[in-house]
Amino acid sequence: MTCLVDAKAKDQKSVEDQRVKENMELHKEVKRLRGKINRLSGLHQETKRLRAEKTQEASNLAEERNKLFNEVEELKKEVTRRGEGLIKATYSFKQNVVKSYLVGSEAALEQAVIIHPTMDL
Repeated sequence: MTCLVDAKAKDQKSVEDQRVKENMELHKEVKRLRGKINRLSGLHQETKRLRAEKTQEASNLAEERNKLFNEVEELKKEVTRRGEGLIKATYSFKQNVVKSYLVGSEAALEQAVIIHPTMDL
């Protein structure tokens, strides 16, 4: 009977040892999973921070684009104004050149008449 009791005690101890071993493995797994959760939580926080940062950058870029668009529109208007001014100045210059040639031609004719009064011009 003592052999039977010893065998039962051995089986009982073996079962307990197995439970302790499983319990330790479960604790290791829980510790590993908690570490993973902490790492993932950190990554999640970093992702949220980066998303907010990139959203702000996108907003700033949109504002900058709008400023540049407005600047381009103002420059187009300035080019148009200067182009119109250049056209007016060119026309005025041409008129002055024509007047100058007319005055010069009339002066040349007057000089020719003085030099050759009998010549029919």
